[in-house]
Amino acid sequence: MVDANVFLGLFWIFCGLIILAPAVLIAFRGRADLHVHYDDDVDPEYVSRRAGATALLMGILVVGYGVHQLLYGFSPTAFGGLIVALVVLSQLTKRFAQGWGYSGADD
Repeated sequence: MVDANVFLGLFWIFCGLIILAPAVLIAFRGRADLHVHYDDDVDPEYVSRRAGATALLMGILVVGYGVHQLLYGFSPTAFGGLIVALVVLSQLTKRFAQGWGYSGADD
């Protein structure tokens, strides 16, 4: 029988890859329109740079947590840290996509 930590670790890695797929398109291909909260009045390059990098960080954290669970098993502290980080980063990426911090001038 497969250990639950292996199953859940692979699950978290899979979820992280799902997060990374659109994040890569947003960050590196300039597809800001893929972000669900994207405001058309905001420069797509700004959104791609800020929201894309934040989404990349979210995906990397989830994949990292999955690898951690595969290697070391479940850790309530690491899981709690992941959840808090994902909540904070999801709010940041949402705000960046809506133009938070965008001055309208070229950076």
